[in-house]
Amino acid sequence: MYSAFISSVYESLKDERSEVIDCLLDFNVFPICMEHFTTAADRKFRDIEERIDDADFFILILGSRYGSLDENGISWTEREYVYAKENNKPMLVLFCDELISLRSKRHGEGLTEDERRQIKFSDEIGFARSVTEELTIRKIITQFLTGYDFSALSGWIRDKKFTPREIEEWRETHKAFHIEGEWFHAHIAPDDPKYIRTGTMKISQRFDPENYKNFTFEGLNYSVRYNAASGELFENRLKRTHWSGTYSVDEKGVIFGIFMAKREFSENFGEYSVERGIRRGIHDF
Repeated sequence: MYSAFISSVYESLKDERSEVIDCLLDFNVFPICMEHFTTAADRKFRDIEERIDDADFFILILGSRYGSLDENGISWTEREYVYAKENNKPMLVLFCDELISLRSKRHGEGLTEDERRQIKFSDEIGFARSVTEELTIRKIITQFLTGYDFSALSGWIRDKKFTPREIEEWRETHKAFHIEGEWFHAHIAPDDPKYIRTGTMKISQRFDPENYKNFTFEGLNYSVRYNAASGELFENRLKRTHWSGTYSVDEKGVIFGIFMAKREFSENFGEYSVERGIRRGIHDF
């Protein structure tokens, strides 16, 4: 399903908004209207930005009113339009009959400051569609959506529900990718044959068809000395590195991700102090 953010002055354009919503629903496009959401006072426009980001389309409906202003003297409607335009959101702008009438009086006297602002705002939009008796809102939206290439949009899909048998068959097929648990590991560097660390790591994984490719790791490394004569590894338990990371696996079993590590050491076993700095890097397995 796809979605469209509807931007307009609310009170004076209720009928037009309702017609837009009805038409969108006929095309299985879900309308996003800010009057349906609660926003926190300290992040009001950030909430609006997130709704616009999530939407596939932006539909702006303009009448004769410029609307309420933000702290900078810009209407919320214009601010929404500017944000959507700057983020290249697919857009449809509708000039309703009351705006068309207002624009024809632009050089007359008696215009309010709100009306002058609305004329100026509408002049900045060069690709609007004018609503008329012949070219109704429904016809305009139908033309817009019928000719649009939806394959370029993200949309959203309902979570698939798997039957117990499907889950069991899937688990049998993908058991090689089920690596959740605690593991021993050897940590080496391809460009330094003398570098080696050993340790343990705990892997967390949601083993289901939607999430199994993503993991979180919590690891512990010890410095190691290799005795070539005996072929043995000796861990220095007084020095160790804690690391954690988020990773994903491809179909060939290659795991790749970003980690963050913190080194610790002490002259006395069990008395650890944290050195300065945190290292970040890339792991592959």
